[in-house]
Amino acid sequence: MVRNNYKSGRVATLMEGGFGGNEAQDPTIVGEPYKVEETNMNMNMLLFNNIRADMYFREELPAIKTLEAFCEKTVKEVRECTPWITGTHTVTRKKGMCSGTRGVGTQGRPTRMWLHLVKLYTMKPTERQLEMLVESKQSPYLRVLGFLYIRYCAPRTAEGVWAWLSPYIDETEEVIIERLSKLSWPLGKLVRSLLTETKYFDTHFPRFSVKMQRLVNEGIKKWDESQGRNEGEDPFGGADGRDRKDGGDSGDRRYGGERERERSDHRRDRDRGGDRERSRERRRDKSRERSRSRRRSRDRRGGGERDRQRDRDRRRRDRSGSREGKGERDRERDRRRRRRDDSR
Repeated sequence: MVRNNYKSGRVATLMEGGFGGNEAQDPTIVGEPYKVEETNMNMNMLLFNNIRADMYFREELPAIKTLEAFCEKTVKEVRECTPWITGTHTVTRKKGMCSGTRGVGTQGRPTRMWLHLVKLYTMKPTERQLEMLVESKQSPYLRVLGFLYIRYCAPRTAEGVWAWLSPYIDETEEVIIERLSKLSWPLGKLVRSLLTETKYFDTHFPRFSVKMQRLVNEGIKKWDESQGRNEGEDPFGGADGRDRKDGGDSGDRRYGGERERERSDHRRDRDRGGDRERSRERRRDKSRERSRSRRRSRDRRGGGERDRQRDRDRRRRDRSGSREGKGERDRERDRRRRRRDDSR
């Protein structure tokens, strides 16, 4: 059998472990890069590989060689902060014969934010460049890129992630998280989420150690207490825990889409549970009906057999009675014959 020895460009990129022509900056010009130990950013491999195989990542981003050009491209292209384009990725696996074919998979398409994040990783930014990103006045998305890069790549220690992100936990500048639902957060809320949670919109950040997570939680708690906030109070929406916007309006508008999705997911799960229960009930009804049918069939077969047996017994008794009656008549005839003979 002839071995298939050809491969497409995207597959070749993944097999060779490359980044489609995206290269690091010249350290002799910009300086030594910020030290990063992870070879894949500690990112989910499905997401990381989809980014490296993306045509935009392989064809448009390699031409960018400087941080200035990168920032201009980011301001122009990035419009949301989720890892997957809404509606293209699901966490549940499809079923059926065609679940593995093109167009039916559940892998999803990465957003421009995450494509630019991996591009930034390939450029090997310096510490000074990261400071410029998180303090940027051009666009909040540049700041989010800096926060995400630090969350993925900085050492998960008090001198690393916490020292970088702790000054920004009260930032009030708004940024759109999910464009389709128009979900927006203050940057401080996003930073707090990066520090206190590992799950983020169908992907995961690297976990902190227990000691590090305790330090982060205590640091946020002490800061809130120093600002006169009660425990559990939302710093961006008041004591009721909801964000507020436009002079005190409830954050229901901002998070309405998210809550509606949660309600839809709950209804869908509930409906699926009801469907499963109805299916089980239908299967039980069918099973009971089959059992009754089998019993009726056995009863009909058994009843016919009993009738045949009864007929056979009746015929047997009739034959037996006939033989006995015939014998009795013969004996009576013999007695009468003997009495006549005696009388003579």
